[in-house]
Amino acid sequence: MTTQAVSGALKGPGNNGGRLFSGTATDGAYTAINSTTGAAELGFAMRGQVVDNVALAYSAGSALWVIRNRVTQQIDRAGMCFKTGTVSPDGYPCRPITINQNHILQIYSLAAGTTYLAWVWFAGKPPELFNSTIADGATGSLVTTAAAGSQDLGSFADQTVSSIKVQAPDGKVVSYSRILDRNGAEQYAALGSERSSTGGYPKSGSENLCTGQIAFSVMRGMDLQLTVAA
Repeated sequence: MTTQAVSGALKGPGNNGGRLFSGTATDGAYTAINSTTGAAELGFAMRGQVVDNVALAYSAGSALWVIRNRVTQQIDRAGMCFKTGTVSPDGYPCRPITINQNHILQIYSLAAGTTYLAWVWFAGKPPELFNSTIADGATGSLVTTAAAGSQDLGSFADQTVSSIKVQAPDGKVVSYSRILDRNGAEQYAALGSERSSTGGYPKSGSENLCTGQIAFSVMRGMDLQLTVAA
């Protein structure tokens, strides 16, 4: 399997301070990343501190980050990384979280290719990682990773989608995303774009599509599709 270097900083508001983190991520898997100084896990490097900004950079391809409880394995926060050289001066803001000793910082990275990654948040639950390999100019269905059973959106029937964020591989463009019902009728749509390479608005360099806060009820048979530019 291929690997790539990742690095960045986690910080909090006011007097909470911040720390640098770095390491080598194995593509196609979650890799724990420790503090640059002392090589400490997040839970020991920043125990008791509030974190509200996670700015991490990968080398090439695509990458996501999670703050996970290593005991329960629950994802407590999740977001997307920037390609090296495109990190926003404002970092990547997230909902504040108080770090406890069980927290670890992990990266999920992919080498350059045509696989698209997405975080799908469901109300009251941790986010689910979806993905799809889509050729240029084509449409594909996003499903959970193979490790999570390759489930489509309809498998989460009776839950409520609260947000969707998509990251394309470097240089790829997301045209739009749609949710179709079991009869193929369009029930939701959102436009995408290419990621910024100039480090502008905090998340424009890390996200190709973001729905913002929504409250979409999932029904059995629904399909979350992504259409990408040629």
